[in-house]
Formats: sequence, C-alpha cells, structure tokens
Amino acid sequence: MMAEASAEILVEHAGALTDSLTHIEGRPLSAWRAESRSFFNLPDAPVVAAGHQAQAWHAGIVAKTLWSDALARARNATPVHVVVDQDAFDGFFVEWPAREDGLWKANGHRFSNATQEIAALRAPAFRAQEIEHVGETPEYVGAGLARLTAALGLFKNSPNAALQITRALLHGVAHIIQEPRIISASAVMGTSFAQHLLERMVREPDACAQSYNLALQLHPRAARPLRVDGSRSELPLWILNESGERVHASADSVRAARANNQPLLPRASLLGVLLRTALADRFTHGLGGKIYEEVSNDWIRRWLGWQPPHFDVVSATLRLPLENKHNQTHLSGPHQHSFRSAWCDPDLTQTTQAGPSARRRHFLNTIAALPRRSAQRKKLFQELIADRHARRGELAGTLTQLQDVANAHMQARQSLDVAMRRSWCVSLHPPGAIEALSTQLCQRAQDLGA
Repeated sequence: MMAEASAEILVEHAGALTDSLTHIEGRPLSAWRAESRSFFNLPDAPVVAAGHQAQAWHAGIVAKTLWSDALARARNATPVHVVVDQDAFDGFFVEWPAREDGLWKANGHRFSNATQEIAALRAPAFRAQEIEHVGETPEYVGAGLARLTAALGLFKNSPNAALQITRALLHGVAHIIQEPRIISASAVMGTSFAQHLLERMVREPDACAQSYNLALQLHPRAARPLRVDGSRSELPLWILNESGERVHASADSVRAARANNQPLLPRASLLGVLLRTALADRFTHGLGGKIYEEVSNDWIRRWLGWQPPHFDVVSATLRLPLENKHNQTHLSGPHQHSFRSAWCDPDLTQTTQAGPSARRRHFLNTIAALPRRSAQRKKLFQELIADRHARRGELAGTLTQLQDVANAHMQARQSLDVAMRRSWCVSLHPPGAIEALSTQLCQRAQDLGA
C-alpha cells in the first residue's frame, strides 16, 4: 500500500464566541439558548455543533465534526451533531475504487433505495443490502465497506433512515471523538426561537420574502427566489404532508398547517440562522454551508436588523493511497498527433509538423483561390473529402494504432480521476488516516487559540 499523504485542511475560525448577553429580538441571546438547550435536554453549558445530510460523508464533511470535537474539548463544551433530515432522501449509495485490467474504476452499491420526494425523517430505517461483489480493491477499502455494512445493521432500529445512517457514520469515528449529542434539524422548529421567527414570518410575509430575495443576489444559485404576493408570499419553510412529501410554504398555508398540526421544516437558510443563534455557541459549516450563511446573514440583517452569530468554516481533502504508476505511464508517453487530428488529416501520421499536412494545405490553398460558390470550388472540395477517405484506408493501420493510444490515454485519465477523488466515503480510508486528520485539526485549533 502506498503511504497516504497528509490531508489538506481549510479552517476559517471566527474567533471568540458571541457574547451571550447580546440582545436579539428583544431578549438576551443567553435566554434563547437556555430554552433551546432545555428543549433538547442538553447540559446548561456551551454547545459547539456541526451537521450534515444522511449520505456517504467524505473526509471534508467529517472534518467539520472533528473540528467541533476539538473545540468542545478546548472549551469544555457539549458537542452536538445536527442531522439534516428535512432534505429529500435519495437512498444510501456508496462508491469505492476497484481495479479492472490495471485501471481504477468506481464500483457502487445502493444500501437502500431512494424515496423520491419523501423527506429523510419519513424514510424508514432499512436492512442494509449486502454487497455481492466488491471487486479487486485494497484490503482496507474492503474492510471499511464491511464495517459500514455492520454499522448500518447495528442501527437498523433507528426511528428513520436519516438517523440510522448518521449513527452508523459517527460510529465509524467513535474511537476518535467524544460521543456527540444527536439532534434532528426537523426538531429545531420546536424551539422557542424558531416559533418566534415563525410568528414574525407569518405577520410580515412580504418583508420576509423581499429581504430573502435581495439577499440571494449575493449568491443567485444558492436557492430559488421566493414569491412575493401578500399573504400568499412564500416563506423559507417546507410543509410536510401526510405522504411525507415536502410542499412549498406560504403565509396562508403555514397558518393552515399549524391549525392542522402539520410539521413545518426549515429550509437551509433558516436552519442555519436557528442553529447559530439559539442552539450553538459556535456552529461549523463546510464550503457549501458558507454560501448559504452569507445569504442568511444578509437576509436577517435586511429583514430584522440584526446579525446572526459568526460561524467557522472547515473542510479537508484526503485521498486514498491508490497506486497510479499504470496511469502515469500512459499519460506521460509521447504523443505526436492525436487520433482526432489524424482522422481529419490522415497525412499528419507521416510527419511531425504541426498544422495541416502538405497534402491538405495544397487542397485548402487551391480551394481558397477559387471564386466562392463556383462549380470548380465545389468540385475540388468534394475531391478533398474523397482524398481524405482514400487516405484513411491507405493509412488504416497507423490510424488504428493512434486510436488505440487515444483510448488508452482516455482510460488512464479516467483511472487517474478515480484514484484522485477526494469524495470517497470516510469509512474507506486506511487505519490511522482519520485519526491523523483529527490530530491536524486539533493542532490547528491550538495554533489559532480556538
């Protein structure tokens, strides 16, 4: 096995925690947080948190949890993991590298099926489908897949698929971190602060939606703008219907949903505000979450006139130590002319010069000298095409060799892309790799005085 390189880590630390005496929405921040912690039965102590959807986390995602663990140890705080369970559940699919004819390819296995538009909190826990054929893969990858399968089975009685997957993945790093308290994003709507913001949204739907849309100008692709139409204005919420599907929410439909005790779920921009303000003394996002939160900050500032507490941004790139000599041999070989160029101009196979071959240049120059749309010009162009076809036949062996080289080059490039992926599930890394990543992040936390 090749030696695994150390991870490339990215840490944007926001510095000191927000003063809990700060007033937000007419009350001390400490009061909102105390009520949220009581709601979730958390200790009356600082909270540091991170979270993610129920999917195959790569090292960059787990880095958020490792960073939160480092902060929790340094500040004697409670670590919390938030299960983002309001997203549509796409099943649980894991890929891994396998060698075939000397090349790396990605094999995949679906442990559970998708539930279309059903929110993850309504997707039932599942019996993990066994992997029938792993293929030729490093021993540590096969062992990681076996551990992940066993962990999914260990938590098969979880209330839903989102919690099952989250618990299984956290189980894989349980020997590195303190056990975090797990809460669901859907449950955050039950906190007093969430209910307070909900009341304001329903009372001020136009202002809420307009401010949200203006904030989206920072990152237009982060989300779809909300409809602004009085009491029919959209709000950054989902309504969960009886089938478990998420339905867009307006002020009117939210009132009706509350009257019927239908669950309301926060969209990403609202969830971040709730977590940063009323739950965690410090929340850690990845690079994607940073974009949402920049929109959220501008939205809340425009709408309510205050700034949500700061957040940290953490990510990491950690690749598997996969052998790449075969790929590098094919990619570093000499290439005089590509197959595509030679197919268009077969006589390039007979020369090392760049540009059109002498034979093709003669045709092109003669054609260019003839009057446009003339019969002679058309006839000579047809002769050029016929000549190219004939030369392809005469040089078929050479062209076939070039095509083989091109195919080998393409396969080597695809193999290298697979080998260099940063998105393999964290369970697949060799022993000690995630521990080393944790050590790096702990050291960075110490260096920053976090």
